[in-house]
Amino acid sequence: FLSYSGKFARAFPDRYMEAPAIMKTTEGKYYFIASDCTGWNPNAARSATADNIFGPWEELGNPCVGKDSSLTFHSQSTYILPVQGKRNAFIFMADRWTPDNPIDGRYIWLPVQLIDDKILLKWEDKWDLSVFNL
Repeated sequence: FLSYSGKFARAFPDRYMEAPAIMKTTEGKYYFIASDCTGWNPNAARSATADNIFGPWEELGNPCVGKDSSLTFHSQSTYILPVQGKRNAFIFMADRWTPDNPIDGRYIWLPVQLIDDKILLKWEDKWDLSVFNL
């Protein structure tokens, strides 16, 4: 990580995105979640998939469903954590900013569902790792 590798790909040209989070399934498929650039204001998440990290990437739309899905549940993607010991089990982690009190930033963690080669994020007030025991 000390110099440029010589390889790069330009994904989503002419688009503005921030807060990228990427995951890779055991089958080698990549999934991407990011958001629009709206500063402190939450917006609808974006998702995409590719068979290779360099693309081409196919956009899949907002992976969130349900109440407040158009605001990514009042958050912005940070990281997608693989669940150790579980096949294709991932946790979506996101920041929840409070502009009036920035020190009070919080996080949300939600289970990632993969359905028909798309990411699905559904709000859960409570959940545990048993959701991955399917």
